Amino acid sequence: MSKFKQGQSGNPKGRKVGSKNRSTEEVRKALLKLLDNNLDKLQTDIDNLKGKDRANFLLGLAKHCTPAAINPEKLSTEQLQQILQYLRDNEEI
Repeated sequence: MSKFKQGQSGNPKGRKVGSKNRSTEEVRKALLKLLDNNLDKLQTDIDNLKGKDRANFLLGLAKHCTPAAINPEKLSTEQLQQILQYLRDNEEI
C-alpha cells in the first residue's frame, strides 16, 4: 500500500506534466548531431543492406518518428470530449 494518494507524490511542486527530462533532451540533441554528421555514410550503409534487412531497419526507425497509437478505452470522458471538439473545429467541408 502506497503512502501517497493516487496522482500525488511526495513532491507536489515536482516537474510539470509533459515537461521533458533534461538528460533525455541532451541525448536527443547529441543523437541528432551524430546523425547530421553521418548522413552520407548512413545512406550508403542503408543502400548496402539486403531488402529484408533494409525494410526491418526502416520500420524500426519509423517507430521513433511516429507517435504511439492511443487506446481510446484508456482515455477519460474529458479527453474524448476534447478530441471530438477538436475534430468538430477542424472539420473540412
